[in-house]
Amino acid sequence: MDAVTTEAPLRGLRVLDLSTVVAGPYGTEMFGELGADVIRIEPVGAESSPAPDVDAPISEPEGFLWALQRNKRAICLDLKHPEGRQLFLDLVKVSDVVWDNFRPGVTGRLGIDYPQLARINPKIISCSISGFGAEGPWSRVGAYDITVQALSGVMSITGSGEPDSEPSRWGVPIGDIAGAIYGVIGVLAALEERERTGVGQNVDIALLDVQLALNCYRVPQVFGSNMEFAPASPRKGGAGTVPYGPFRCGDGQWLAIAPSSNFWTAFCTTIGHAELASDSRFRTLADRQQNQAALDALLEAIMLKKPAADWEALLIAAQIPMGRVLDIPGAFAHPQAAARGMRIDLENDAGRRVPVAGSPLHFEGEAARAQQAPSLAGEDSGAVLMQWLGLASEQVQALAAKGIVGVRNAGVRNS
Repeated sequence: MDAVTTEAPLRGLRVLDLSTVVAGPYGTEMFGELGADVIRIEPVGAESSPAPDVDAPISEPEGFLWALQRNKRAICLDLKHPEGRQLFLDLVKVSDVVWDNFRPGVTGRLGIDYPQLARINPKIISCSISGFGAEGPWSRVGAYDITVQALSGVMSITGSGEPDSEPSRWGVPIGDIAGAIYGVIGVLAALEERERTGVGQNVDIALLDVQLALNCYRVPQVFGSNMEFAPASPRKGGAGTVPYGPFRCGDGQWLAIAPSSNFWTAFCTTIGHAELASDSRFRTLADRQQNQAALDALLEAIMLKKPAADWEALLIAAQIPMGRVLDIPGAFAHPQAAARGMRIDLENDAGRRVPVAGSPLHFEGEAARAQQAPSLAGEDSGAVLMQWLGLASEQVQALAAKGIVGVRNAGVRNS
């Protein structure tokens, strides 16, 4: 058996990140987790924002910073100034990927669209994430995650299932997050193709396209069978599995259960009501679907007899799928999440320590990769320009004095 490498899979890959908010930074953070050298580029002036007090609570904007901008270095450039634009293009010459989530047309106005990038570096791969993509009647329309969820059809089938209930979005910006993941997949595919052809290409990701694709099996069901969907009850789903969904337990907590047909008899025995399995109303899946309201009412009364933790222990012992409805602290404290290293604490140079979600990417035989706390805006301007372009410290200081480069604390950090 070949030895397992301990080097990061994307070690040596250079990524220039022009993106903001969620859809862009989430993807480039993934590149950083995998070992790429990701350079976050922000406008000049951002470096002047004060560093937060080490002991202060994490603000909402800081939550975005620590979640999405870790594993990157940060520089500030004035892309609207000819010298700033030229510095960026010089960086492109020695890079592999340029990543943005500007509205279509912005990179062209800045003179940094893919045709311009490819002229100076034919191997460059660019990825642009936007609401609606590079063409089509809505290509220049702005988008937010919630508007894309609405347009995709997803919100029409998400909600409480109660009559006249409001459409609901996901609890996380799934359109933005999935768009970033598809962007990473697209770039990795383009890198593989570049190995064969020697040239790069542009990857065009539309958040609406991604959200439409996430409709998945609903698409052939709707167009191929004329099926209609509306917001479903939380107790309906799972290919028609019944019972299915959350039930309140004796301590007020909720337990989500999904005993498919092959678990049905064992489930009934485990909860102390073996007679339900032979009840003519519930014997088969079709029977349970036909009599779901009656079964749900019986299970509601049964589940109230014990706290959620007790039901969980019984069902785990019987190997029956279930899960308590946890809040975020509870989810990350779960022993399975702990075993997989899904909560990690990062600490920056100032001693500020913040818990973040770990990487879900695990490589057999390799330890979890160390992650880096996010740099503040402009913190790495000097290091990147000196390392990548060979500039001297005095040159960086001169560019900073002209307002072309932003350098935090008016100094040049060398590493």
